[in-house]
Amino acid sequence: MAVSAPFNLLRQQGQESLSLPVGSYIYSLCQSGNDALAAISSDNSLRRIDRRTLKLLPDGLITDAHPGKSGGVTCVCPADQSVSTAGHLLATSGRDGTVKLWDSRAKGQGAVSAFLTGIDRNPALISLACNPGINSIVAGTELVSAQASLCFWDVRFPGVPRMQYVESHNDDITELRYHPIQSNVLLSGSTDGLVNLYNTTITDEDDALLQVINHGSIHHAGFIGEKAIYALSHDEAFSIHPFNDPDENIVEPAAIHFGDLRSTLSCDYAVDVSVDEGVYAVIGSTREQTLDLVPIVASPNFQFDRAKAWRLPGAHGEEVVRSVLLDNQEDSNSTEIETKIDPKPSKASQAVLSSRNRQKRKEKRHRDQRYKPY
Repeated sequence: MAVSAPFNLLRQQGQESLSLPVGSYIYSLCQSGNDALAAISSDNSLRRIDRRTLKLLPDGLITDAHPGKSGGVTCVCPADQSVSTAGHLLATSGRDGTVKLWDSRAKGQGAVSAFLTGIDRNPALISLACNPGINSIVAGTELVSAQASLCFWDVRFPGVPRMQYVESHNDDITELRYHPIQSNVLLSGSTDGLVNLYNTTITDEDDALLQVINHGSIHHAGFIGEKAIYALSHDEAFSIHPFNDPDENIVEPAAIHFGDLRSTLSCDYAVDVSVDEGVYAVIGSTREQTLDLVPIVASPNFQFDRAKAWRLPGAHGEEVVRSVLLDNQEDSNSTEIETKIDPKPSKASQAVLSSRNRQKRKEKRHRDQRYKPY
């Protein structure tokens, strides 16, 4: 079992296949305003679904979001927080080398804005972050011609980037996150093994670099509160590091290395760390057909609180979960919402997940398989 009993069981509230084509799988989910969720999938589509029923919304399907021979949607995130747009804007990135802005009110009109990298050979964009508070969108590229780039745009001015960082990573940039409080601080992670932090108000890349963490090929990374950074590698190694604020002259605590989560938490794979409502390590077992949310607590050092873990019995069966979204709406009847690619009835026991088709899981995920099922 993924965690020691007893643990809390979550109950399924809904299930939808989203009418995906046979063989398709879902990459990720995100909020889309107060009443909807957005999902991107391997059929190069963007879907908006009702948060409560999980049904596809009218005019909620965008097909061929990033077209072309080398196209395909890779990431999605909310792109606005203003009262005037009220959660209608979504940003997507694609293997066609573009970021697109979609407005749910512009029914059937396609993307309302497109952002180009201006880089030769038009590298695929495989990571994306939005900071609506400062009108910023940033995307990370695959390694092309020995260069991996971070491209920044002002959402109000489509076109070529306002700024680029091109020297801090020497392999695919797989993760981007903005600091939850300091809107100028950006985190990036790469298959080169590094997690970098930048002050994005500084255009000179060397001067902008605040901190470098050497962890291993980065699958996911992000912030835990204001003062900590987590890193999860493609081979499931997990660690938590202090955020070294250059404005504070204090001795930071040492990093905590948890090792391979498959051994540490007795699971088959790690999905990510969820920080939406509390902090949870999200782990899965294809053998047990379960998904667990294990709290990460600081008392005072970070550790796993296995006694308070939540379990989704059945989860997505033998398929591997790709994304988990905690629903933080006060009127929600569920803690999570689940989307599934298999239209057949499931024994899954709660509701928000996305999954990918199951194939033999390799010890380490190669970067070329990032947008393929495994």
